[in-house]
Amino acid sequence: MALIKVTDLAYGRLRAPDLDVAEEFLTHFGMVKAERTANALYMRGTDPAHHIHVTEKGDPKFVGFAYYAATSPAAASASGCESLTATRSRWSTGSRGFPPSP
Repeated sequence: MALIKVTDLAYGRLRAPDLDVAEEFLTHFGMVKAERTANALYMRGTDPAHHIHVTEKGDPKFVGFAYYAATSPAAASASGCESLTATRSRWSTGSRGFPPSP
């Protein structure tokens, strides 16, 4: 299995049955709505990232984390990266922070 070096946390993902309640809760922590669909809420902080938290509509559950990683595109692809750029890759994990199964 190829390894990647994580450089930063990109965002966390949770599920909640009521996105209105989740939005109100997260705004009390200073987050601002970046985008909302019928099934997901994307909240941002003060940095330029589009979002730092995602709440998906559904039964309450921790879904996972996405990380930024410094690695080559070939290694990132072999490790199961969702998307990547030449300098930073976004790598989403499965539940409890473990990489997705091949």
